[in-house]
Amino acid sequence: MPEFAIFLHPTAGAAPFEPELVQRHCRHLATLADEGRLIAAGPFSDAQDGGMIVGLFDSADAASSFAANDPFVREGVETADVRPWIMARPANGFLGQLAPAPGTHPYFLETLRLRATTRRFAAKHVGAELVRTLLEAALAAPSEFNLQPWRPIVCQGQPQLLRLRRCCFDQPQIAFAGLAVICAVDPAVFRDEVPRAVDELVGSGRWAPDERETQIAFVRSYYEDARASAVLNGAIFGHQLLLAGLSVGLQGFWLGGFDAPAMRGEFGIPERAHIAGVVGLGWPDGTETPLPRRSMEQVVGFGAWPDR
Repeated sequence: MPEFAIFLHPTAGAAPFEPELVQRHCRHLATLADEGRLIAAGPFSDAQDGGMIVGLFDSADAASSFAANDPFVREGVETADVRPWIMARPANGFLGQLAPAPGTHPYFLETLRLRATTRRFAAKHVGAELVRTLLEAALAAPSEFNLQPWRPIVCQGQPQLLRLRRCCFDQPQIAFAGLAVICAVDPAVFRDEVPRAVDELVGSGRWAPDERETQIAFVRSYYEDARASAVLNGAIFGHQLLLAGLSVGLQGFWLGGFDAPAMRGEFGIPERAHIAGVVGLGWPDGTETPLPRRSMEQVVGFGAWPDR
């Protein structure tokens, strides 16, 4: 989605901003933030008045419409200048000048601390393109020896969500979510996919070519009881999916209560597979307050078991 910068310039002779007008302006910004499309916004902090909004919009017309509907602009206290913009960041190699690399966002840690389980969702569709983007991010999660044993099942739309709800002891939040994903894992991967994974590790220089057969045998022996690793990998995938949703304004829940036999029958999941849990995501209907967390001093050990 293209990026645009909206520069807000004060109108000469305009009256001072009333608090109610500022709140309406902020609610307007929140509509963009709620969809994960707000990159940055705020007033300039030097002696000059005005401010800027940077966000993702479908087109220049969409950006101009958003600017025109800003309460500051509609009330005539500011004018808007809309310009196309491209953010240089590590993930795009600073516009192709460097090798792409994972980037940082200064507010992401703050977002994690505010994360809360959400069971109330707005009646707003999560588009197919966004769903694919979220799944691609979740499938980039770490897995042991890069085996990638995930076999997630995406449920979207009322017929599929109601089928899933019946397999989860009729928990209502499933039917209200924009989508729900069964975090299933195929432990057969820990045997069948080992040669492929070892070849990739050899190709990356992690292991020497003459170690191939030895490493295949070692990795397979590591998974004589694959259940624990299957559940662990499924949970990692599910957590990364939740964080991917959070990064674009979606909120959700992790659900561990379900009828596994019913789910297998309903969705054709083979007996060998393990189901780590269900992740639900959607556009939130309001703001949830995080539940209290235990303090670091109560749960964390540094160099030894935390004997509290």
